[in-house]
Amino acid sequence: MKIEQAQERIEDFLTRQMVEALRAVEYEQPRFDSEPQDSSLPDASRAAVVFRHVRGASDCLYLVRAFGDELLMQLQLNVFRFVVVYRVPAVAALDAISLTPRLERWRIGAEHAGWTLGWRDSLGWPDATQRFVETYCYAFAKDDFLGDPVQQLYWRTDIMQMSRAFLLEMQRYGVVLSPRAAGYEL
Repeated sequence: MKIEQAQERIEDFLTRQMVEALRAVEYEQPRFDSEPQDSSLPDASRAAVVFRHVRGASDCLYLVRAFGDELLMQLQLNVFRFVVVYRVPAVAALDAISLTPRLERWRIGAEHAGWTLGWRDSLGWPDATQRFVETYCYAFAKDDFLGDPVQQLYWRTDIMQMSRAFLLEMQRYGVVLSPRAAGYEL
């Protein structure tokens, strides 16, 4: 595969495939007392996704609106190496040490799927008065990831499911994820 083709596939994965997948972070399921329906995931998807990306860059920043909150997430794709970063506003007493135990159950599931995780306190950029707790998730796909649609399906679905679980786990603990709710400008 030529470099230009690899760059196009990375761009497609970040700006088309992942945006579509992240819309399914929240979706409406038919009720058990209703008749079976022939609905599709794109039709049932309820999350809204906006993203920021610079053509040629190997990362994309997403704001996923779902479950009444907003998740700020960055995805980096270096040919077959992934880094997902969830940024949670560090308000009140929230920091990496206090967030980590709240995500213990989520961590177990992510590590079972092959992710390596870490947490850190960070400052916003370009506004250093904004404080965040960042959850880093690292994983490797196979070398032929960019040419294998089944691998791409696996990873985009896994990132979507991991993001869904992150949103729901934080909601369970009452942690507000939206940077705008914390008064941060995006």
